[in-house]
Amino acid sequence: MIRRILFALTGAVLPVVGGCQNGALPLSGLPLDHRALRARAGEVIQAASVSDDALLRCHALETLARCPKDPQAAKGILAGLADPAAAVRFAAAVAAGDLPLPAARKKLERLLWDADPSVKLAAAYGLEKMGDTRFTDWYNGALAGDDPRLQAQACLLLGKLPDVPSRPNSRRMLWQVLRQSDQRPLVKLQAAEALARLGDQTVLNKLLAFAGSGYADDRLLAISGLELLGGPNAFAMLVTLADDTQLEVRLGAIRALADRAEDKDVALVRQAIGHTDPAGDANATTRVRALAALALGRVGRRDDGNLLYEALSDPSAYVRAAAARGTLDFLAANETR
Repeated sequence: MIRRILFALTGAVLPVVGGCQNGALPLSGLPLDHRALRARAGEVIQAASVSDDALLRCHALETLARCPKDPQAAKGILAGLADPAAAVRFAAAVAAGDLPLPAARKKLERLLWDADPSVKLAAAYGLEKMGDTRFTDWYNGALAGDDPRLQAQACLLLGKLPDVPSRPNSRRMLWQVLRQSDQRPLVKLQAAEALARLGDQTVLNKLLAFAGSGYADDRLLAISGLELLGGPNAFAMLVTLADDTQLEVRLGAIRALADRAEDKDVALVRQAIGHTDPAGDANATTRVRALAALALGRVGRRDDGNLLYEALSDPSAYVRAAAARGTLDFLAANETR
């Protein structure tokens, strides 16, 4: 659940000295407090990139994919393509395509023969994002198979690929997955989000149904699809979810609202970034703080950098990773105002 929370809303690397630039200003051009914030975020990304926890290495790669002008990001992604953990190789291949990183082509070619089928999917994705047209039917087997993990990953990747004439069947295949009677809810949600990413407005009712689910996980995971789809009905549901009974759902919706969040929403996020679960559940504390850090990156005002700086030293490495991601959003917004 930690992984789904951290980067579904929206998933060994070399050190990132000074942090990811994300195409923004160099350190020397930032106010002193923002320079300190960016430098601290860089330290967090560096620590995550060399962590013994493969999940944290994945988070580092997903963050590096947002750093097209940082040469250390390219080095980190190339290193991740040879990571011993399949999940990290998957994340690195996706990051290579998202950047994009032409220097990764040879390594991606080798990963087409990887022992893990999910890595093969991601390698094809990375190559296709760089113009390779061999993979029109590459995802069909995973989508039609009975492995929900592979189905969900294939849906994710199809949604991120261009909706172009050379790939005419993406929406049809995603709808087949979504309408499968015995399909697992998580796969359905991933298919719906992919359709939203492709701009398919007809998936709105499915997303609204997920957003009205009695399960908080479903509501939380529907948020990214609603944000991607946009429009007045999606916005109205996000406003509704920003008052949800579950704190995690509220924070996810507030993040999606971004600059349309109300002052009361921003106040909630500020409070939640230091949340401690009343029942003493450490996992619940981590979930709330991580979501609050991600949300503050989108809705925080200029002075809220102090709260993010504190979150970058949270006892939980997962909260620190989320705060690093939130910091990139925060700096990108505030350096252009």
